[in-house]
Amino acid sequence: MEIIPAIIPKDSKDLKDKLESVKEFAKTVHIDFTENLPLRGVPVGGGMFLEAHLMVTDPVALIPSLVKDGFSRILIQVESVSAAAFAEIIHEWRGAIEIGAALKIETPLEAIDSFAHELTTIQLMSIAHIGKQGEPFDERAIARVVALHAKCPHLTISVDGGVNKENAKRLAAAGATRLVVGSAFKEFYG
Repeated sequence: MEIIPAIIPKDSKDLKDKLESVKEFAKTVHIDFTENLPLRGVPVGGGMFLEAHLMVTDPVALIPSLVKDGFSRILIQVESVSAAAFAEIIHEWRGAIEIGAALKIETPLEAIDSFAHELTTIQLMSIAHIGKQGEPFDERAIARVVALHAKCPHLTISVDGGVNKENAKRLAAAGATRLVVGSAFKEFYG
């Protein structure tokens, strides 16, 4: 089970400070990009594996700069593009960067059916309102992990939102292999 710290930066300086604070114990860092703060010129993570979660209406516009900035994985909300456009993104960036899909708690798992075979990672959101930390965990996420694992056993399943030590064991038992942790970060890293 991989535990990945999540950062929702206020600005570039805040991001740099937060990257510095986790570099001693985190191999991978998850950085959230929202409409309010689509950062450009992100400081490279000092040898860390950088994962971007694009919670924006035009994720395609951010990908080139994120690749240039050293990101290795980009997770795109499937609700922000059509299935055909998502498949095009996968094909365009294959070999340069890992593209993964992220689904809101209300989005049916069938939303990825047409391109799931081309993915290695999917992130299931486990909160009602994405883009901010401190939201309560939605128990429906457990059943969604079980269903996705049964449907697509080849996928690495990441869960993001409201993850803490209490629900982490249940998520792992359900089939999750990565947990993105924001406000409960200190529970895992002290």
